[in-house]
Amino acid sequence: MTKEGYEILKRMDITAAENQMALHCAPFIMGLKPSNLLMLQSSQTDDVQKLLRQAGTDCFLLYKGAVKSALLLYHGSWLKDYLNESDVRKILVQLGYRGLSFPDMLAVFAGRYQACMNGFREFPHEMGLFLGYPPKDVTGFIENRGENCIFAGYWKVYDRPLEKRRLFQKFDQAKEALLRLIAEVTLFPFFVKKY
Repeated sequence: MTKEGYEILKRMDITAAENQMALHCAPFIMGLKPSNLLMLQSSQTDDVQKLLRQAGTDCFLLYKGAVKSALLLYHGSWLKDYLNESDVRKILVQLGYRGLSFPDMLAVFAGRYQACMNGFREFPHEMGLFLGYPPKDVTGFIENRGENCIFAGYWKVYDRPLEKRRLFQKFDQAKEALLRLIAEVTLFPFFVKKY
């Protein structure tokens, strides 16, 4: 993160849901990824889901606990198309997602994620696919049990490191651009139309 980005971040209320979205979902918001996980306070969940629906953003509640919740934000057709790519589909079938529609896949994944969060099963590694990670990085993570990666950035990389470094730089630039935009709106609220 640049010095300017860090200074903006220091002035932000990082517990606010919209700022959490900017910090953690910028690659998704800026159209660089088909989906993103948003962790937030459970007390914010209903308001954030309502806001996302009003904005036309697809979201799926993966987990709602006493304190934290997890939402999957996604671009509908992009994520569906990605999950139907042959190499991605092959991994999903191996993990038990044979013959499922997209809504059913989300429901099964949410059930597995909830079971993990409640301590009843291990982490569902297919999460990487639902987040649009490259299939070779997901299989590399599974086969290596999270070890032996080439490097770690937005995810652990096991294949094509130079390409991933460039992509992660774009993700960082998207985050900084979004932070600057939020800072401008915060500093100059008279430009924001109230509804």
